[in-house]
Amino acid sequence: MPRFNTPVRLLIHSYRHRLVDTDGVSGKAAIDALVHADILANDSPKQVTEVSFKQTKIKMSEEEKTEIIIKEVI
Repeated sequence: MPRFNTPVRLLIHSYRHRLVDTDGVSGKAAIDALVHADILANDSPKQVTEVSFKQTKIKMSEEEKTEIIIKEVI
């Protein structure tokens, strides 16, 4: 995966068997992990300009997953 040094927007898309309240979805740990994995240079507001969350209900809890979509801000 490439390293992003430019500003980015993040979409954290959670596929869940049981949906949670919108304020119950947190991306802090995921963003910290992207920095730790050297995918993002840092998590400052200059680097991560926007974070949005989306949930999709799925039928089986065994299929739960979270996708993080990174888009460069041009």
